[in-house]
Amino acid sequence: MAFVELEDGDFVNLNLILRIFKENPREKKWVVAMSTGKIAEITDADRILILKHAGFVRARK
Repeated sequence: MAFVELEDGDFVNLNLILRIFKENPREKKWVVAMSTGKIAEITDADRILILKHAGFVRARK
């Protein structure tokens, strides 16, 4: 299991994420839908961190 620590100190399991989306395109907050039924609000920085750890965005060294 791969966990990512978010800016607010919470942890998200990458294996449980179903979808990352914005409810309103004008807002800065993103929403993560989990397979457990939980929905969490995240920041743009959290979204980028999740994508890096999942391997969708190349991480700089």
